[in-house]
Formats: sequence, structure tokens, C-alpha cells
Amino acid sequence: MRISFFLLIVTALLSLSSRCSNKVTKETFDPEKNLLDTIMNRNALDKVFHDLEKLKEGSNNPFSIVHIGDSHIEIGQFSGEIKHQLENNYGQGEEGWMFPYQLFNSQSIKHFPIDTSGTWKRASIKMPNDVFPLGMTGLGCYLASNQGVFHFTKSTQYGSLSSISFLHYYDNQPLHVSTLKAKISTQVKSKHTAITTFIFSEPMEDVSLIFDNTSKVLLYAIKINAVTKPGIVYNKFGVAGSTLDQFINNTPLFMEQMAYLKPNMLLISLGTNDSYIDTLNEPRILNQLDMFIQQIQVASKNTAIIFTTVPDTKYQNKRPQRLTEINRIIRKTVSSNSSLALWDLHEIMGGDYSVDSWNRKHLLNNDILHFTPKGYKLQGQLFMKAFLRKN
Repeated sequence: MRISFFLLIVTALLSLSSRCSNKVTKETFDPEKNLLDTIMNRNALDKVFHDLEKLKEGSNNPFSIVHIGDSHIEIGQFSGEIKHQLENNYGQGEEGWMFPYQLFNSQSIKHFPIDTSGTWKRASIKMPNDVFPLGMTGLGCYLASNQGVFHFTKSTQYGSLSSISFLHYYDNQPLHVSTLKAKISTQVKSKHTAITTFIFSEPMEDVSLIFDNTSKVLLYAIKINAVTKPGIVYNKFGVAGSTLDQFINNTPLFMEQMAYLKPNMLLISLGTNDSYIDTLNEPRILNQLDMFIQQIQVASKNTAIIFTTVPDTKYQNKRPQRLTEINRIIRKTVSSNSSLALWDLHEIMGGDYSVDSWNRKHLLNNDILHFTPKGYKLQGQLFMKAFLRKN
């Protein structure tokens, strides 16, 4: 009788513990059932929520977001869900800057209606060099032949072409580009960064831009049909395989481009690839992150910064050796600086080894490292559930 009563008490306590869990458990992946919908240091986002509320009330100021990260961001589905929900809540501004990932056989969503001729190559923070200095995008598209062509066509997303803009390297010379029926203007935004825009005299079904490599052609990002208007402007910069160290140390133009873009909010989703490094020098990374944040806050003092932790994943059926360490570094960085916010994706997933549960729910790809569209969409929903919470 005593044993039965004891078992009854244990069962009741376990049940209560399960109901009070603040994670997405092995059984519950519905955002409505997730109780951990908070953002650490939420007060760091006070100005963000003030500006968004003003936007909802009819402010004419666009609200700009820059989201940097690794392949989880380059793929575009996690950030895409955040963008979609923000636009639904606060209105859609112009399209943000984005690198033309699809030109290099990326797993990213095909975004631009574009084809090329000539020899175009990709510069990356994974293989830095002095010839092609990189910035916030972490990538550059450069012309390696004497001439190259970008051919844009009308698309479902963009309709006819009214304008095309390039964010590009600037060395005191404009881009040498020719095309038909377009007014070409170049705006120098910082010492080594400019924007060249092609505004067409009439809506175009297709456009060919012919680049001459007389001067160095290095393109960072593209916008199509950009028209400034109130709403959300979401700039997505992801580099597959990249690390925190690479974004911090291999982007000499990061801060001058940050000073130009001056986003209202910067989302940093990095660390997955750091978790595969054999040894992590925690004091060194903490110091680098601290300096990086200080430089960002000098370049754009009104930009709110949100970190996300590394999701629980595997690669070749092995858990990353340093995943716990890199997440501890991210959490420690935020906990020691009240001006930073954190959305703890790893804990929201269910913590260590939760990847197996997500995988059983068909939320991961076969590599168990990247998520399915459904998995990334769920992450975006969970982020927005926390972000939109009123307290």
C-alpha cells in the first residue's frame, strides 16, 4: 500500500514538472504550447517597440532590420518567417538588401530573377584577401573576366523592372556599366562603399546590365524596384559555413557599412560552425565580441542588438563538441551587457539533445544539421511569439 502511494506521488510530481516545463518538449512543437516565449534583457528593445508602435500608428519612417548569420540565415526560411510576420503586423516597406546567393549554387531560396554571362566569382569571409574587402554581407560577387552581364527579367515577385540598385565597393571610380533606357546614379555612402542605381524610363520586361572590368567590380548586395515607404525593411546577410570569428575579423568594411545602413535592429544568429572548432578560447572570443559590440554601437548608436543561441543539431550523426561552450559564450555576453537582448533558440528547442525529438517530427533535413522549411518556419514563429509578447 505504501509503495503504491509512493508511486502515485512520484507520478503526480513528474506530471506537474512536465506541465511547468518552460521548453518545447519532445511531445510539443506547437508554438501555442511553448511557454518559453521571453527575450532576455527585453528592456534593451524599448526603443524598437516604441518605433514599431509609431509605425503602426502611421509614422512615415521605415523600420530597418539587418540579420547576419550562417547557413541557417542564408537559406532564408527562418529569417523569411520573421520578415513575413513583421510585415503583417507593421506593414511592408521596400525590399531589403540581399546577396544574389543563387548565382553560386547555394541552398538559399532563389530570390532574384537573374542570369549571368561572363565569369563571376564569389568572395567570402571564409577565404579573406586584401583584394576584395568585405563588409556586413560577408560576401561579394566580383567580375573575373573583362566583361560580364547581369540579365534581369520580369517576375511574379517584382513584376516589371522599374529600378535596380547595387551596394558595391568604391575606389573613387563609378561602376562601368551600360544598359538601355536607364538613368544611372552613384551615391557614395562611405569611404569604400557606394550605391549605383539604374532607374528605367519605362517599366521593363527584361534588362541586361553590361559590366566592364576597367575598374574593380565587387558587388555586395542587390535591390530591385526599391521605393522608400513606411514599413519593415529586412536586410538578410547569411554566409554558409561562417563563424563569429570570421564576421568579426574578416569584414574590414563592416563598421562603415553599419554606419551607412543604421538599422533599427541587428539580429546576430552565429555560432553553429564555431561549435565544430576543436578548441574554443573563451576569454578571447568574449573579448572580441565585446569589442565588436562596442564598435557597432559607435557606428550606429541607436541600433538594438539581439543575439540568438545556436540550435541543437548534429553533423554526420555527431553532436558538435563545442555547442554547449559557444552557447555559454553568447549567453554570458548578453548577461553582462544590459544593452543587448537574447532569444535563446537552443533552450526553446528543448536544450541538449532535443535535435532528436525535432528530427522525429520531420523538422530537420537528412543531414540533421539544417532544418526543413517547416522546421525553420516554426523557429520564426517561436521568435515572433516571444518578440510580440507585451511584457
